[in-house]
Amino acid sequence: MTEVLHAWLEGYHAGTFTRGPSGHVRFDYSESAPTTPISLSLPRTGGATRRAAANFLDNLLPDNSAARYQMASVYGVASVDTFDLLSQAGGDVAGGLVLTAEEGPPDVGPLLLDPAGDEDVAARIAALKRSPDQWVGAASPARFSLAGTQGKFALADIGGEWYWSNATVPSTHIVKPARPGLSGLEDVEAMALGLASKVGAGAPQAQVMRVLDQSAYLVERFDRVRTGQVAARLHAEDIAQAMGKGPAEKYDVSAQQVIRLLREQVGTEIAYAFVRQLAVNTFLGNADAHAKNYSLLLRPDEIVLSPMYDVVPVGLYPQFDQKLAMGIGGARRAAEVRLPHWRKLARTSGLVEDRVVELVTSLAHSLQEAVDAVEVGSAVDEIARSRELIGKNIASIAAPGRSALRHE
Repeated sequence: MTEVLHAWLEGYHAGTFTRGPSGHVRFDYSESAPTTPISLSLPRTGGATRRAAANFLDNLLPDNSAARYQMASVYGVASVDTFDLLSQAGGDVAGGLVLTAEEGPPDVGPLLLDPAGDEDVAARIAALKRSPDQWVGAASPARFSLAGTQGKFALADIGGEWYWSNATVPSTHIVKPARPGLSGLEDVEAMALGLASKVGAGAPQAQVMRVLDQSAYLVERFDRVRTGQVAARLHAEDIAQAMGKGPAEKYDVSAQQVIRLLREQVGTEIAYAFVRQLAVNTFLGNADAHAKNYSLLLRPDEIVLSPMYDVVPVGLYPQFDQKLAMGIGGARRAAEVRLPHWRKLARTSGLVEDRVVELVTSLAHSLQEAVDAVEVGSAVDEIARSRELIGKNIASIAAPGRSALRHE
């Protein structure tokens, strides 16, 4: 039996994902597809690896198998198979694609506006805090899929009111309640993304959402743009997708591999932009910045690095692995990274050493100034510890004069 998922991009039929009887998945572009590919791993001219198309789709779903089973139950599909789930949840996924099992365009007909009132949103937050695998509300009309391991859900802001997302109503925000036992995480994550924005690394608006008796981390989606009554989707892919890797391989990608991919397929400047984001994550103590926590925006006329997201200072929480998901020149912990490590990363990745050192040094000084001006908010202890953590991570780079650091 052959199965098909049609991929639609900004109103155009981009192509089809087809799975044959053997289980092999391929992607074929249609004549109306934009010139820019839907993924660096699925080039227009062919040459994709055998697993690239299947891995691209798999990366659109939660990494957590329990969350997939819960999605299957709520959406009424037979299994947690990728095609089964995306046939129901592919209307609102990461990036600009809309995936449908039918051949017709997904946006024909009126908008399907389903309000999400305060009680609905608070109930979803509470449910996720009780059971982090309950990504989809049993009574919710929403149809979406989000990647990752932490429980979250999507909402669409229309005229200042919340609505559930679907194929006709793109979500504009992601709501992520903190896991129990991680005190202050929502405030800390909002602070971290704010710092990334202040130092020029690019980051969407984030804050702590308070609804009735519940709170959660709320972040605006970078792969959406306001155009009218509802948002429009912007196509994006994470680095795991760009490299043709599946979710289980997200920790198997090195910084050198990412830089080489970007240099070879996009250009040198985007590689330096990645180094900036890598440095921000390192200085903020986000050891969990793996290949699915960096993304590209694939526009018709250019490919650029997306704003930062999922910037979580896990250094505050010792129950997490503190080894950097992407080591820096051999250093595996944030506080151990020195300028010689950044020089080595540059040297082994084909970048100019002095430019990388200047970038990292300037960033460290900017971050030191920005963190001193952080508003404390409600998580007083956690914000204070965050400042201390960041100070330790940038101490060897931001403390001396900048000119001396350039020639370390």
